[in-house]
Amino acid sequence: MEETNIVASANTARNVVDSIKESDSLLEGLLGYFTTLEPIHYVTFTINLLILFFGRQLISHLSVQTVGAAPSQLRLLRILNAILFLTYLLAVAFRFQLGSNISHTGLLVLLTYLIWQFTHSLILKKYGRKREVEGTAIYIESYTSNNLRLIALLVLGIVSGLIFLNIWRLESWLQTTSFLGALAVLVFTTKDYWLKDFISGIIVISNGNVERGDVIRIPDENILAIVLETRTTLTLLRDLIRNHNITIPNSLLLNRQVEILTSDSRKGIYDFVEFNIGYDTGAATAEAYLLDVWKTACKLTAAINPDREGVSRLIENGDHAVTWRLLYNLTAEHEIINARNAVKQAAFELQDAHGVKLATPLTHTFPTGVP
Repeated sequence: MEETNIVASANTARNVVDSIKESDSLLEGLLGYFTTLEPIHYVTFTINLLILFFGRQLISHLSVQTVGAAPSQLRLLRILNAILFLTYLLAVAFRFQLGSNISHTGLLVLLTYLIWQFTHSLILKKYGRKREVEGTAIYIESYTSNNLRLIALLVLGIVSGLIFLNIWRLESWLQTTSFLGALAVLVFTTKDYWLKDFISGIIVISNGNVERGDVIRIPDENILAIVLETRTTLTLLRDLIRNHNITIPNSLLLNRQVEILTSDSRKGIYDFVEFNIGYDTGAATAEAYLLDVWKTACKLTAAINPDREGVSRLIENGDHAVTWRLLYNLTAEHEIINARNAVKQAAFELQDAHGVKLATPLTHTFPTGVP
């Protein structure tokens, strides 16, 4: 057993020079040495070689912001790759542990850069804005793609940092007594305050359902507002009624019913106002009255689409009055408040002309006969 261990140690300590001396020829010595390497060395060698010869193609295919790879960036990539490749070969050939660590660190940097370029390319293609410049399609950053880019960079940085610590055998830095360990403890103890909203923000941004400029309604929170931006843990809104900014946690957008008002559909956006009209008003009178309200409201504001006629519906026969709904089409989703106010004003001005009373009638009596 001891003899086997001694032989193994001797083989581990051998370098390429020893292998050549013990062989009959240079080629046989090189092949004899490099065929005994571990699989990780072959993987590292192959990746370095591919990056060295196909750097231009990789950069060109992974970049979507420019037509081709920038010469300076490509030159820098090749210089770094060549230096690290030579360092790796020397470290493997002479069993130089420090050089091997440097080479693996360089390989980590190169792979991290390529993965980052690939991730950034996917984000830009899906969430960026596409522009035509001299007949060439170029993608530029949007607010959503910029947020996702920062999140992807954070995740990739954490993963690369952990691999770096493993390469240099610095796992002790992750202990609670070290700075990184203390930072990890701090993040873990405060996760209940920000982690839920942080993950919700990632989901909201990646789904793309709620984007900048959208008009949303959250009935449970009595919110009707325009989305200004979605940040790491908060979403900034502009209230359409009071015209001031409000912030809500990102988790609210996932845990509550959110109505997204968009005019992208062929029929546009419809909104409605409900009126309580007494039972002494017939259906024909109420429908004529609501149609006249719609026509007058179209004259009061451009927020209501006059090309799509308003629709009146009987919604509920209540204990005190009949609930009628006037449904109308909007020209733009952000004009929803102006349209609603115009309808209410028209209804108030026309009630006497149609003999309609909007006030809920009194349907109960007092013992003395006087309310």
